[in-house]
Amino acid sequence: MKKFKKYITYGYSGSDKGKKYTAYCLIFVTALFVLSGLNSCKKLIEPNPSSTKILTSTVFTDSITVQAALAGMYTSLSNSDPYDLSISTIPGFTADELNYVGEGFTQYINNTIPVNDSYAEGIWASSYSVIYIANGIVNGVTNSNSLSAKFKNQAIGEALFVRALCYFYLTNIYGDVPLILSTDVTQNTVAARTPSAIVYNQIINDLKLAQTYLPADYSISSNDRTRANKFAATALLARVYLYTSKWAEAEAQATTIINSSLFSLTTDLNQVFTPNSTEAIFQFYNSSNGYTYYAAAVVPAAVEPIPTYVLSSEQMAAFQTGDKRESAWVGSILYSGTTYYYPYKYKSVQTDANQEYYTVLRLAEQYLIRAEARAEQNNASGAIADLNMVHNPGRVGLPVYSGATDQISVLSAIMKERQVELFSEWGHRWFDLKRTNTADAVLGAEKPTWKPTDVLFPIPTTEIKLDPKLVQNPGY
Repeated sequence: MKKFKKYITYGYSGSDKGKKYTAYCLIFVTALFVLSGLNSCKKLIEPNPSSTKILTSTVFTDSITVQAALAGMYTSLSNSDPYDLSISTIPGFTADELNYVGEGFTQYINNTIPVNDSYAEGIWASSYSVIYIANGIVNGVTNSNSLSAKFKNQAIGEALFVRALCYFYLTNIYGDVPLILSTDVTQNTVAARTPSAIVYNQIINDLKLAQTYLPADYSISSNDRTRANKFAATALLARVYLYTSKWAEAEAQATTIINSSLFSLTTDLNQVFTPNSTEAIFQFYNSSNGYTYYAAAVVPAAVEPIPTYVLSSEQMAAFQTGDKRESAWVGSILYSGTTYYYPYKYKSVQTDANQEYYTVLRLAEQYLIRAEARAEQNNASGAIADLNMVHNPGRVGLPVYSGATDQISVLSAIMKERQVELFSEWGHRWFDLKRTNTADAVLGAEKPTWKPTDVLFPIPTTEIKLDPKLVQNPGY
């Protein structure tokens, strides 16, 4: 696993505040390896003849070992290649957000992903590896008799949130996926694909339980917004309800976030992705070296500034003249006579700067979730009011929405706002096109190679070879 060294040296906390859990991570990793006998790069569902269960309750004898497991879970999630870069860039290629200058990612831009693609395999493998740790925490802590009820609930709640987050991305990228809720390797090796509706039900159940178990503040992370709490679970639940067309439920969950005094929209767009921004609901720490890995990959280097990840003409056309988001969140560079535009939401490439955290869930999305949910319930005035909270002159430098108030027009305005507000973040554009059933119309008009089956990534052939019950997605 290419980032294993980072896992065990980084811990799960910021290097600038003295809250590292390096020792916890080492304890966790050591315990995991002793119990499992597995190499760190083994697949989740690969059978292990020496043991059918990993992360048993014997690991969780006290709060330190549980904290070690939680640290390992967060670190494995935030420092895995998909979750610190690919999930915010790969879907941008498959949609109409990003292009790439040079060799690479053509298979995504043209939606011709091979079944043995390493990036698609990485998203699958990394997600299930984190799910495996989360399952171990849920099962092990539940069966432990040496922990306080309050601490057990907290640990289980955090693990349920992380498991739900991983399954959200898995089912949106691959469709039906195996729903793994245990650490029984033998059983998991022959797990069939589960209908996405059932996966979504599990995500909802996990998040609702996490809401009841987790605190409504950031006390467990010393007020950093880098561990799951009740509001993180609520924000993700609002998104899931929106994706499953549960409009009233989505509105209610988003309202809980919006009404909380913990969160507010900042008028300085350069502060949105900073540590503990008032807009942040849940964040990942940056790299162990104090810079933002996403920025290091996307922002052209100062020496030989060759652009690579560049915003598409369709994405650039979505910005209105005078939109502050374009000036704050889009960088430009003149190279070989051509001006290229690139994502510039994350800017920090200086070692030990600790200027940014990866912002996974934030308040602007919640306003747009509630706006869409209200529009779907024929509450045009409420939807427009929420839209204008994001799209207001003081924040983005544009007039408030004054267009038509029929449902189709309001929903169209909300989708455009999502395109310019959430671009190059966590696959939002790709998922929006798919969930609104507009991918064929939009991408079919823009991409000659587009096929309706391209809305799902291929199941990695390595996984199909390991699990005889896995069936490939149509079109591959």
